[in-house]
Order: sequence, then C-alpha cells, then structure tokens
Amino acid sequence: MRLLVFRFSAMGDVALLVPVIRAVLAKYPQVQIDLVTRPKFTIFFHGIERLSIIAINFDQDYKGVAGLFKLYRHLNQQRYDYLIDQHQNLRTTLLKFYFQLSGIKAVTINKGRSEKKALTRVHNKIHRPLPHTTERYLATFSRIGLSTTLGAPPYIQASQEGEIAAEAFLKANTLLQTKQFWLGIAPFAQHENKVWGLHKIKALLTLLPSDVKVFLFGGGKKECSLIEDIHQQFPQKTIVVAGKLPLAAELALIKKLDKMLTMDSSNMHLAALLGVPTISIWGATHPYAGFSALQQTEENIIQIPLEQLPCRPCSVFGNKPCLRGDKACMEWIEPAQVLAKVIATPNTN
Repeated sequence: MRLLVFRFSAMGDVALLVPVIRAVLAKYPQVQIDLVTRPKFTIFFHGIERLSIIAINFDQDYKGVAGLFKLYRHLNQQRYDYLIDQHQNLRTTLLKFYFQLSGIKAVTINKGRSEKKALTRVHNKIHRPLPHTTERYLATFSRIGLSTTLGAPPYIQASQEGEIAAEAFLKANTLLQTKQFWLGIAPFAQHENKVWGLHKIKALLTLLPSDVKVFLFGGGKKECSLIEDIHQQFPQKTIVVAGKLPLAAELALIKKLDKMLTMDSSNMHLAALLGVPTISIWGATHPYAGFSALQQTEENIIQIPLEQLPCRPCSVFGNKPCLRGDKACMEWIEPAQVLAKVIATPNTN
C-alpha cells in the first residue's frame, strides 16, 4: 500500500506527524508513505525507513492555482492507494480535488474547529481537553484501516551531520568536558501573547544556581538580537544557540540537554519529540486545545489556573489581542515558580 500524505506547515504541526508516521510504518510493514512538506522540515523525518519526503517550495515552484495543478501532475506520476490530508487548507483541498478526479481516494483530518472555538470564545467557554494533534493524525490513518498507537520517545533522530556540528559547537565553547547542568531556554513564540517576557527570563537567570549552563534558542533576526542582549547581561551563565547553528545541529544539541524550558512553541514540540524533559509556559493558549508537549506530564506545564483567569484561553494560536489588556496570564507567573519547576522536574535523560 502506497500513501501520499500532505502536511505543509507549521513547524510544530509537521514535527508532531513524526511519531505518528513512525507508529504506522512500524505496525504495517506493507505500507510505503510519501510525505509532501516544505524543505526545511525534512530533517525531522531523518532515519525513517519506507518514508520518502517530497520537499516542495510553494513560493518559488508551485505558486497559485496553476502551480498546484503542476504539482498535482508531478505527484500523479506515482500511483497511490490513498491520499491523506493531514493539513486541510486551501492548497490541500484543491490538490485533493485533482486527485479524486483521477480516481484516488482521499481522507482528511478532523481539526475540531468548532470544539476549539467553544474552548476559546469570550463567553460560555467549554473547558475540556480536546484530542491531541497526534490523536487527530492517528484517527485519519485509522479511517483507511491503519489503526495504531504511538511508541515511546524519542521520536526524532538527529542526523550524523547534525551531531558533528553540535559537537564542534560545544568544543568551540569549551563545554565538552563540563559537569554542569544543561538547561535550554527558548523564550519566544510566534505570537506575543504566548511569550512570558524577557524581563521574566532575566529574573529567572538571576535565580538559577551557578552550576546551571543555559543554552538560548530563538528564531529570526530580531529574536537573535534580543538573545544576544541577554547573553551580554549574563555572559558566564548563558550560551547563544540562536542563529549560530543549522536546524539539524540544533536538534542534536537539544537532545544533549538535561531539560528544556519553552513557551507554547515549536521548540517545545521538538524538545519533547527528542525525549528531553520539557517545561512549558502557557498564557493566551491552553494545552486543552491539543497542542501540548507530547508525553510530558501535567507537572511540566506552568500556567495560571482557569478559575483564576476565566478569560483563558482567548485563542487557539495566541494571535488575538489580550482582552484584559494586561497580559495577566503571563505576568502573574513568577520566576520563582518557574525555578521550582526547573529544579523539581525529573530528568529522564
């Protein structure tokens, strides 16, 4: 059986597909999967047998409706038994239409949009845990008779190139022989209302014991600049990773950490998928929406209880303005509270 699977973005959502694909291929040796995604995400699927990655650059090679038809013709050179849409957006809808015209059966993920809307609406919220994203992925495969459950982490396998680059980075920073406790901190997220705040991060750094070495992870140029500012203030305690390494090397480095502290972000998912104990801070969003760090306990989650802030969660992705105007969901979380979690969270590495 050969399957064509779509999941183009975002980074965390693509990464969460890794344990699902591993589970399906492990249980069903007769299955071959071709996954269509963006080139920068291919590293997540390193080392998975019977999985082929079709890396697509939509912005350059397959723009617009004509570009999608060109992509369909390219993909349709291989005969597939099923098309599995784990994305459900306009692009995948049009691509599915083309494939269905050619007689290929398709199934689509149920994103639970109405349930998430009920969880995040301003009034009369329905506070209940919704299926995790990986459960929704699994359910889509089960609709074509491929039912399975997830195995144990780690799910992402660091590449040899990534390992070599990470080792070189550690050697350059004279860290290979140290006995320090390695804590990763990823202080940013895609949307501001999911960010605890640099003032809080700096306060936490002043509280951390001297034997803790902090690796600072980030993303874009603005984030890298802000992280450099933190490092200048805490030069002996911090190492800047943001902007210094390719993603493959960052994955290899994260795998070596004792613990990771993140926001509700892609770094949270990557650390958890690598099997690293991951402490996550939640503000405008909530784990109930189905995006919590995989295989992490509730004790690893830091958030203001819903009974104290019934306006939470105000959105699924954290992209809506704060209704109160004071970002209380983040500001009420104190550095000492986070410190206690960092120290208390069991280290399973």
